[in-house]
Amino acid sequence: MLLHGACAPRGAGAGRSAGQHTAASAFSVTRPEQLPKALKVKLHQHGGYLLARVRIDGQDAGMFMFDTGSSLNVISTGVAGRLGLPTAGTSQATGVGGTQPFTFRTVRSLEYGGLGLVGDKLAAISLHQMSQALGTSISGLIGARALGGLPFTIDYTDSTLTVYRRDMFTPPPGVSVYPARFDFGVPMVAAEIGNGHKVWLILDSGADNELTLPLRCLEDWPELVAVPGTGPGHSAGIGGTVASTKTWLGSLDIFGLNLRNTPVNFEKPPAVFARQPRPIGRIGGALLKNFRLTIDPRRGLIWAQWLPGESP
Repeated sequence: MLLHGACAPRGAGAGRSAGQHTAASAFSVTRPEQLPKALKVKLHQHGGYLLARVRIDGQDAGMFMFDTGSSLNVISTGVAGRLGLPTAGTSQATGVGGTQPFTFRTVRSLEYGGLGLVGDKLAAISLHQMSQALGTSISGLIGARALGGLPFTIDYTDSTLTVYRRDMFTPPPGVSVYPARFDFGVPMVAAEIGNGHKVWLILDSGADNELTLPLRCLEDWPELVAVPGTGPGHSAGIGGTVASTKTWLGSLDIFGLNLRNTPVNFEKPPAVFARQPRPIGRIGGALLKNFRLTIDPRRGLIWAQWLPGESP
C-alpha cells in the first residue's frame, strides 16, 4: 500500500522516549551483532499480501501486513486502544485514497513473526475500510524501515522474509543487481513503458495488483496500452478509494526484462507524487510474486531474480 506520512509527531503527548525502547524477542534488528548470518521469518499469504503475527510490548496485536510501500508502521485504532498504547502527538498520512489524520502511539517492543523490529512509535489509523477491501482483517502495517536498514529478501514462493546480518551479507550468486531509490524507506526502481518513456515504480508489497501508473501517462502517451481501456476500477487505501481505468500495458522494461501485455490501472496519484517531473507508479504483489527480491536500502541496490526460470 502506498502510504507516506510525517515521522516526527506534532504536539505533546504522554509517550515513552526512544531511549526506553527495548526488544524482547530472541533476535532483533536493534541488536544486529547478535543476528545469525541470515534469519528467515515465515509469512502467511493472503491473495497478493504477506502477513505475520505481531507482538507489541509482549502482547498479541494480531496479523500485520509487510508493506514495502509504506513509510510508516501502522496499527489500527481499535488494537491501539485495546493494548492501551500511550499517545505521542498527531500527524497526517497520505495514501492512495487521499489523506487521513492520525495519532502516534508509543511502544517498548515490536516483534514481527518473532523478530524484534526498529520502531518506538506507530501511527494509529482506522483500517476498517482497508480490511474490507482485502477480504481479511488486519491489525496494522510494517514498513521496510522497521528492518533497520539491514539487507532483506522477499520470497513469495515459500512465503518468507529473510533478514541478513550486514557484516556477513553476501549478494545472491548469479543474480543481476540494479540501482534503486529509497524515499522515506520506500524502494523505487527505474523502468520504461511503451517506446522508452521513463518512470519510477514503487515496489509495493501492500498492493495486490500488477501495475499502477499515474493517469497522466495514459493522457500523454495513449499509445502505451495494448487495447483501449476495458472499464472502470478502483484502488482502496488510507484515506478512501480512488477511481481507475483498467487495461493492459503494451510493454514494460524492468529488471532487465521486457514484459508484454501487463495488466495496469491508470489513476490519479496522491498530490505528493503528482508534482514529480518523472511519473511515479507502483508494482503490486501480483507482479512482485514472480521475482525473488533481495534489497539493501543503505547501499541503494536490489537483486532481482525472475522465478519462473525462463524468459517472460
